[in-house]
Amino acid sequence: MKFSELIQGEAVTSLAGPQDAEVLDLTCDSREAGPGWAFIALKGEKSDGITFLPQVAAQGASAALSESAVEPPPGLAYARLPDARFAMGRLAKRLHGDPDERIALIGVTGTNGKTTTTTLIRQLLRGAGIGCGLVGTVLNAAGDHEEEAVRTTPESPSFYRWLRRSFEAGDRASAVEVSSIGLDLGRVAGARFKVGVFTNLTQDHLDFHGTMEAYFASKKKLAGQCDRFLINADDPSGRAWLADSGHVSYAIERPACYRASDLELGPTGSRFTLHSAAGSWPIASPLLGRFNVYNLLACLAACIEAGFDIENLLPAVSGLQGAPGRLERVDCGQPFGVMVDYAHTPDALEKLLIEGRRLLPPGGRLHVLFGCGGDRDRTKRPLMAEAVAKGADVIWHTSDNPREEDPEVILNDAAPGIPETIRKDGTRYHRDADRAATVRAALSDCRPGDLLLLAGKGHEPYQEVKGVKRPYSDRSAVEAFFKERP
Repeated sequence: MKFSELIQGEAVTSLAGPQDAEVLDLTCDSREAGPGWAFIALKGEKSDGITFLPQVAAQGASAALSESAVEPPPGLAYARLPDARFAMGRLAKRLHGDPDERIALIGVTGTNGKTTTTTLIRQLLRGAGIGCGLVGTVLNAAGDHEEEAVRTTPESPSFYRWLRRSFEAGDRASAVEVSSIGLDLGRVAGARFKVGVFTNLTQDHLDFHGTMEAYFASKKKLAGQCDRFLINADDPSGRAWLADSGHVSYAIERPACYRASDLELGPTGSRFTLHSAAGSWPIASPLLGRFNVYNLLACLAACIEAGFDIENLLPAVSGLQGAPGRLERVDCGQPFGVMVDYAHTPDALEKLLIEGRRLLPPGGRLHVLFGCGGDRDRTKRPLMAEAVAKGADVIWHTSDNPREEDPEVILNDAAPGIPETIRKDGTRYHRDADRAATVRAALSDCRPGDLLLLAGKGHEPYQEVKGVKRPYSDRSAVEAFFKERP
């Protein structure tokens, strides 16, 4: 596409260079801007991307755009335009051929459940023989091609690139995790979703949004980009939203457009009846826990709202596996249970412990290993500890991703959420900033019939310390322990 065609209709304030330059792709990462690419120079907290214009020109980029006034390097097509971040979404959509309008886009937002719900949507549709892509926290996928994801909701050029790949691979749909930060930063700008889903709202990301009201307002932005929108009527924020909106609802406890009743939760799966205006269907799933009933209910409702036949989807339910690192069993032949989960908010921990208690055999102890992330919302740290203290028999308090913070300071911030009587009991409370060592200690303390929940890291294959992502995973730590001690 010619540069002049790419920027057509945008509020350009100045132009320079050859406007007929061909643009092959688009990026806001200067390292990625190769021959024929257009580079969008965004303003960051510490620097302005315009400083990289000489670099991208040297790398062969054909064009550049920015908000700031600049004299571009010779030969580089250039346009200055306001609000470059949101313009980037529109440009990427145009460059990649409006892929969001060629497949059924299903977006999922909310504090908890995004990864599992989008993963289930893709699995369910593919299990029914319907191609479905994925843009998520763990994985990005188009057709059979899969890559590890870098962040929840990638920058808009990458987002639209994945949608184009999905369309070219023959996918009829794509499931997308849409984060509140991604919405605020325009990462899905311009996209039209056939269906959107709101799962729930609990405290998270206040380091970015500042208040829960601002956080919720960011989530609500997705509804404005959707033809149909599903809201969890059992969530307090969802109920308040439904009262004012008239959107489609789903629930377990309350009347809703899509409702699950007659729940049977067991150690090998779940059963419930799905009700909608079109009929009722028995659902038998291998997924564990009440929160996974919510995730599957949202998945089924979203697929129906997107126009897919429920009768074609139901046979695939028995093959669903859930998302990596979400209530995932680690079985090395040990006489006690070990499960890895991504829970890293007070609400997610509370729900995880409730499910852990349900899965615990009579006489077994519930061990919970958890930590709090560095350089993130500090106010939720004692709340996370409080949630663990309310449900765990044995607490293993350690690090998550300390990032640039002192791990001991993070531990100190969380500790007040645990009653002093528990913290003084050496059989119930253990504190060590070394996560790998804490995993080994917890495994050594488990007895037959116990259950150990490793919370916070989930699928992540690293631990971030002082800006370095060191190889580490909870699953690997458990497997290494039993390899040394069969």
